[in-house]
Amino acid sequence: MSSHLSYDILKKMLEAGEDCNIEFLKDLLAHEIGSVRRLDQIHTLEDLIACLENNDELNEENVQPLKKMTKNQETLQQINAYQPIRVQHPVQNVSPQPVPMVVPTSVQQNYVTPAAFSENKRVAVFKKISEQLGRSWRDLGRQLNISEGAMDDMEERYPRDLKSRILYLLKMAEEDEVHDPRQFLKRLCRGLSGAGRNDLRNRVEDTMSH
Repeated sequence: MSSHLSYDILKKMLEAGEDCNIEFLKDLLAHEIGSVRRLDQIHTLEDLIACLENNDELNEENVQPLKKMTKNQETLQQINAYQPIRVQHPVQNVSPQPVPMVVPTSVQQNYVTPAAFSENKRVAVFKKISEQLGRSWRDLGRQLNISEGAMDDMEERYPRDLKSRILYLLKMAEEDEVHDPRQFLKRLCRGLSGAGRNDLRNRVEDTMSH
């Protein structure tokens, strides 16, 4: 039987085991962080986790943001296997019964490895595009149906940081996609072609294929 870590132990495992680029993670989670003032207050992984908890973007019921903070396969598997502890209160003199797992075993087994795989690819693709897209970022935004007003806001938010602006654009486009993340990556590749960046599309597809 596999043992699932508690929420607090999962956070401590992440904080202790990660040698992370905090600025990159701040850009990746800018939407969840919510404001420039909060971004400026985050200097460590612990700060980032505390901020997300204060915003109710990270809690015992939702550990999805933790996946974006690690590339360690063992940690990702623990996050994917995590189940929140639900306490069933006794009624009168009836003893509380064990709460069944919410996610069936078959579904959980099918989810762990693909999810970890997809998250690593996603981070690598976002990093590559943010570093190489350059001034074509608005063309890509239009291809991904991001409004001009939203892109103006991004430019105001990151006037001298093009990489962060592009990461924010990608995150916004990703949140509009309700399907499998792999479908978003395909849509992203079509958007790069539409923006006249077949060269970058080829590099992204090469990253996805390895």
